[in-house]
Amino acid sequence: MTVTTGERIAVSMVSFLASAMAVAYAIDRIGLAIAPFVVLIVSIAAAAATFLWLRPIPRGERGETTAFIAIIAAVFGYLLWLARPTFLPIGGGPDLAHHLVLIDYIERHWRLVHDPGLGAVMGEMADYTPGVHLLAALAGAWTRTDGLHAIYPIVALSVALKAALVFAIATRVLPGTVPRVNARGAPPPLARARRLGSASLPSAASRWPQAPFAIAAVVMLFAPREYFLRSFTDHSFLAQVVSELFAVAMWWALVGWYERPSIAAAIVFAIAGAGAFLTWPVWIGPLLLMLVVVIALRGDVSVRDRLTAIAAAVGPIAIVAVVHSAGRVRAAGIAATSGFVVWPSIDVFGAWFLVLASIGVVVAATNRPARSIVWLLAAIALQAGALFVVAARSGADRPYLALKMAYLAIYPMAIAGAVVFAVVGRAFQARRDGGPKRAALRTQVAWLIAAALFVVVARPLIKEPRPTRVVSEPMYLAGQWARANVAAECVDYLVRDDDSAYWLHLAVLGNARQTDRTREAATFDPKAALIRWIQPAGLPYAITDDFDALPKDIRTSVDVVRRFGPAAIVKRRGRSTCEQAAGPR
Repeated sequence: MTVTTGERIAVSMVSFLASAMAVAYAIDRIGLAIAPFVVLIVSIAAAAATFLWLRPIPRGERGETTAFIAIIAAVFGYLLWLARPTFLPIGGGPDLAHHLVLIDYIERHWRLVHDPGLGAVMGEMADYTPGVHLLAALAGAWTRTDGLHAIYPIVALSVALKAALVFAIATRVLPGTVPRVNARGAPPPLARARRLGSASLPSAASRWPQAPFAIAAVVMLFAPREYFLRSFTDHSFLAQVVSELFAVAMWWALVGWYERPSIAAAIVFAIAGAGAFLTWPVWIGPLLLMLVVVIALRGDVSVRDRLTAIAAAVGPIAIVAVVHSAGRVRAAGIAATSGFVVWPSIDVFGAWFLVLASIGVVVAATNRPARSIVWLLAAIALQAGALFVVAARSGADRPYLALKMAYLAIYPMAIAGAVVFAVVGRAFQARRDGGPKRAALRTQVAWLIAAALFVVVARPLIKEPRPTRVVSEPMYLAGQWARANVAAECVDYLVRDDDSAYWLHLAVLGNARQTDRTREAATFDPKAALIRWIQPAGLPYAITDDFDALPKDIRTSVDVVRRFGPAAIVKRRGRSTCEQAAGPR
């Protein structure tokens, strides 16, 4: 499998992330405590081996790699800018607290959850696939911080990498792209592919005129912001977002295998698939369906080689699935449950995005390299339909996982939209004579199309307000102090956002989920909390995110136990209702 330098870098990073999760998970499964720096050494070795193993394109791909790296830097930089200056998570919702609970548990024990009794403390997170949580805890140890500070940069990096991989897929499948094939005009059989590292290949420079349209595919991802950005900047679907990186990497591997069958492509699929399962396994189904289609349609590859490719691609994923699923069959019940997720609509996607994607799908169906777009969308639709039936039969009012499939669909849809631009550019080229000046003009027109699309997509992004942060460094420090010095169940929350209170209650103070107090909505309601602290005989302690902003009646009737910038731990004067309160330790 021959790849550009940019693709080698991205796939090696995917290998690093997947290896870190898999190694930490394996250490835990054999009964040992996870050693972060042992995991780091093994993961670096796996990434280096992946980089060296993948065959580089012999010549002429500098511009493509430059664009690839620029995409990673631009997207990663933009997402870090959104979270400045602390780079803490910027989303809200209960999912944020739930994910941080599992990260906190891993950091305190360096083991995963094995005690069934902890289900009452952690809820569904006791059985959750722990990939992203392991990564956050490990990265916190590697950087001498903690999982809370590491989780957002990890998510941001995963988004940047999958945007770059979308570019890489587009450069391979857009109409007009010169395929990487052998002298006979078709990808070589698997048995010979292993020996083609030095084979004569078309120069990547011949594919470079397609780069503006491949970049357009990346730009189009930002159009359905609900699915590409708000999934983590608003709703904190952290595991799902990181799993999307591995799903896109699996698609990239399938495109590479279809182009040139090789064991390397199958193993990249397996590595990414193991990562996808360990983070959020819902995406596995469509990619496995697509794997079957891709391998079945390569009739020029022997049955033996096709079976070998399937075994190499599916075997590691199956092992991870079997090991994790043992004793956790009840976790599959999530397919029949309801949950918050936005219903797909024209407004959510954007009318122009849907029109371009629809036209692109029709065009892709008639173009051999681009057909993987159609196959992936069909597989996503098939799984969404099956999940919808399961949810409907259980009486769920909102088919949670079926609706979640829209988050994965935006990636093939974005490339389908870029197909339309590539076809327009190709038609423009066909109507012009050759020559250097004409070629330069065609390239300029392609870049103008990409620039115009960027303006269309960037304008609403610029106008959109920054996400409201529900976690902060001062609140976190106050919560950590309270957990170490007072009884966690005796602490109330005088904060401005109910998600902040929920996060403090579960993830910072470590209170259990299955308690009357946690189930009571008033526990986290900011107005109800203020009333409790105006009235006598409530909980003895409270965390406030901004002491100076509290009503005067409360500020003058409490003692400040400890300040952390604007945040503070305050103590009620007089009688309290918590029997465990015994004063700071």
